[in-house]
Amino acid sequence: MAIVGIVAIAALETVGTEMRTAEKARRAVESATLAQTRLDWLDFLNETALRALPDTVKSGKFAEPLHEYSWQTESIPVSTQPGVYAVAVRVLWAKDGVFELKSYVYRSPVITTGTARGGGGRGGSDE
Repeated sequence: MAIVGIVAIAALETVGTEMRTAEKARRAVESATLAQTRLDWLDFLNETALRALPDTVKSGKFAEPLHEYSWQTESIPVSTQPGVYAVAVRVLWAKDGVFELKSYVYRSPVITTGTARGGGGRGGSDE
């Protein structure tokens, strides 16, 4: 009887470990997929929107059945490379669960040119 009890306890511990591992794997797959989905949303943004992320892109919660997950997005211009932004998407759950996905995106910088009015650009008047 004692041998059966010891074997049963060991078997239950093994099953418990497998269940915890399966839960971690499920979380990893879900959070990575959700982070990639939010990162893909950044493809729709132009440079102006990347510079100042809209509230609907910056953070939020996922819809049912994934309502236990939320996200935060960050976009920071890379100072040495015009038009390049370092972006990060964090998917959060429970009290301390977090998955972060980082990448870089490039958008052609907005170039503005001044136009001369009056005088044809020579500093004189049009007479």
